[in-house]
Amino acid sequence: MTTRNISYAGLSVLVLGLAGCATLPESRSQNDGRFFSAWAAPQGRLAEQAPALDDAAVRVVVRPTIGGSAVRIKIENTVAATPVSFAAAYLGVLDRGATVMSGTNRALTFDGQSTLTLAPGAGSYSDPIDFPVRAFERLAISLAVQSAEEISTHALGLATTYYAPGHSAEAESGAAFVPLPTLAQGVVSFPVYWVAALDVQSTATRGTIVTLGDSITDGRCSTTDSTGKVIPDLYQRWPDVLAARLAPLPPAYPKAVANAGIAGNRILQDGPTGPSALSRLDRDVLDRAGVTHVILFEGTNDIHRGATSTELIAGTQEIIDRVHARGVKIIGATLLPRGKPAEAPGEGFDAPQERHRLDYNEWVRKQANFDGVIDFDAVMAGGGVSPTGAQIMKRLYSCDFVHPNAAGLRALGDAIDLRLFE
Repeated sequence: MTTRNISYAGLSVLVLGLAGCATLPESRSQNDGRFFSAWAAPQGRLAEQAPALDDAAVRVVVRPTIGGSAVRIKIENTVAATPVSFAAAYLGVLDRGATVMSGTNRALTFDGQSTLTLAPGAGSYSDPIDFPVRAFERLAISLAVQSAEEISTHALGLATTYYAPGHSAEAESGAAFVPLPTLAQGVVSFPVYWVAALDVQSTATRGTIVTLGDSITDGRCSTTDSTGKVIPDLYQRWPDVLAARLAPLPPAYPKAVANAGIAGNRILQDGPTGPSALSRLDRDVLDRAGVTHVILFEGTNDIHRGATSTELIAGTQEIIDRVHARGVKIIGATLLPRGKPAEAPGEGFDAPQERHRLDYNEWVRKQANFDGVIDFDAVMAGGGVSPTGAQIMKRLYSCDFVHPNAAGLRALGDAIDLRLFE
């Protein structure tokens, strides 16, 4: 078995408006205050082209960003209009493929029961179990699905999910499991079914950082090779880079990172890819265990869909106020260039959209009451100007002039000054 525990040295100075040190709030745990959300996949839409999963098993792969001594998971039926029932659930250490390491597959319970039925929109935490967790070691969550008419999913999971007919969830062997169909939102995305969060009990961290964003945070283009093929299980999103950089720091730092990005997400309006950031802020961000910091990196899709900078600023201010009301720090990030050169397919920002982006970024840098600012725009700018007058992303970092490629996402993760989290 291989694990990816890579650290990135050095601190960047691309940060504005560092807030003074303050006492961080106690963890908001369902249990004893020492649980931290160490992995997340917020549910946003129904699965596409999914196989029939009645009386079947689903094996979801998760990768916690911290280690610890106990664990629990959260299962959600967020967007389905019908109930879902599970006969059992298990947690083990992933070996290779869909195989679980021998002797590690542990049964989970929910309020003392092995079975779980979730009404539409409902979610449930498993009961905590003692379970040694290593940071960045992949775990397998195996669900014995009793009945599921609709499947609540995180579309852009970028990790392989497996399924098997019959009651195979307790089996450590992966022989019966095959990869699930990977189509989501019309592209190959490797969706995650039902599992929304994994929390780890730890004494080696002070909090969880939740990254609230859209497809750039969710990882679009992070694992796409030069031919356009999506390769799962590489963990190259900018929140992955941030988590690796935080890992070797002293326990006084919040080292758990929970990625709350949803591809296509907007701050202001719900859409086909899921509820807006305003709608899902409590469920996907403020209710995460041990949250001490939020990084907000959204708004490009709002402008693309016609929102003005005034409207976007108002929505962002509401998020800031709600986060501060919970005693949590919030760090703002500037929006990336979205102009496209003449030869690139698709539509980039036009002149009015570019003006809204620049106005919003200026507000983020100089006027917003964030607890700190990460100038992602400064990292990505420099690719010239489009025919419409909009700035273009550096070609070295561009996947499609909307999303950074893997090198660009590494640059974003490396540009975050870790002193923001002291």
